[in-house]
Amino acid sequence: MEGMVEFYSRQLSQNIRRGMTYNAEHALYNGHKVWGYGVDNFVAPFVVDMFTRYGDGKAMQSICDDFNARGLRTTRRALFGVKIINKLLKNRAYIDEYRHGGITVDGEIPQIVDEDLFDRA
Repeated sequence: MEGMVEFYSRQLSQNIRRGMTYNAEHALYNGHKVWGYGVDNFVAPFVVDMFTRYGDGKAMQSICDDFNARGLRTTRRALFGVKIINKLLKNRAYIDEYRHGGITVDGEIPQIVDEDLFDRA
C-alpha cells in the first residue's frame, strides 16, 4: 500500500506541474492575483495613477497614504505599504508581460500601463 500511495503522490505532483506549465504558456491564472486585473478591474485606473505619480517623483509613502485613505486595499485586503508599491511598480504584467515559473509570454493579458510610463517609474 505504501508504494501505491507514493506512486499516486508523485503522479499528482507531476499533473499539478504540468497544469501550471500549461497555464503559464497560455497566460492563464496560476494562483497569483495581480492588483488591477480580474474581478477588481475597477482599480486599473489607480494602477495608472500609481505609475504616473511615482514617475513624476512622488514618494511611495505618499502614494500608500492616499490609497489607504481612499479605502483601496491589496488583492489580499491589506493596507498599502512601501514594499507593496515597490513590488507593484516592478511587475511587468502591467505592460502585458506574463511571467510564471521561468516562462514569459507577451501579448496575452491586457496592458494597463504603456512601456514609456513603466520605464519612467
